[in-house]
Amino acid sequence: MKKLSLAASIALALSTFGAGPATASGLSTPPSDSAPSGDDGSKQDSVMKEADLALKYREMTPLEVTQGKGIEFTIDGLKKGDEVITSLDNQVWTVEKDGPYDGSAVMDEKPDDTNVEFTVTVERGDEPDRVFDARVHIIEGDRGDYDDGTLVMDPESTTLDESLYQEGLNLTMVNCSSKDDVLFEVFKENEDGRTKVWEKNQLAGEDESASVRYLPRDGMPDTGEYEAVATCGDLEDTASVTVNPTEPQE
Repeated sequence: MKKLSLAASIALALSTFGAGPATASGLSTPPSDSAPSGDDGSKQDSVMKEADLALKYREMTPLEVTQGKGIEFTIDGLKKGDEVITSLDNQVWTVEKDGPYDGSAVMDEKPDDTNVEFTVTVERGDEPDRVFDARVHIIEGDRGDYDDGTLVMDPESTTLDESLYQEGLNLTMVNCSSKDDVLFEVFKENEDGRTKVWEKNQLAGEDESASVRYLPRDGMPDTGEYEAVATCGDLEDTASVTVNPTEPQE
């Protein structure tokens, strides 16, 4: 994988960050992951169930979340007229086209925790709201630059089967040409080869990136070795992750 190493990182805590005031911006892109939150099962039965959220980066520096576009995200499966709201600022943004929606939120103050936790809500007419939980890990140091056609994956190398089932793999192909079609594929490595378990296409936005989330839908995923592949034009990059069994609760 061609991702440049970070200067340093700090251990990730599980505490929740109480976000302060922020500004946000969003735009919709031409047609082409967090699981739905909330304890009301009807939200999962909504026709918006095909919608899915992915962060451009799940790991960001304090400078990145407070400058430029800030925290960037993509929601697939939306329709023109849907309204998107983040808990970071509670501003309402209206989706202009069917397909994936690109949004962002800039924090006014440097986070004082190792996680920024927030929600993104989608409203569509009289349907139940669809609420996505999102979390950005705050790291220290300089992220550096990425080569053209770099696949950024989080988690980077290992995860638990329960974590993969609940939070998925966040996949972003960066530095593609705008409006290029990006193909994301996930393979399960087997003794006699590998099996494709998922694929998804998405157009790269104006930021020359595309973000998706692989989330197993049919129960707990198999443990073992997986490989993600992203292809954008003649650019291709891969990333591998080991899925370990979840430790039994004591």
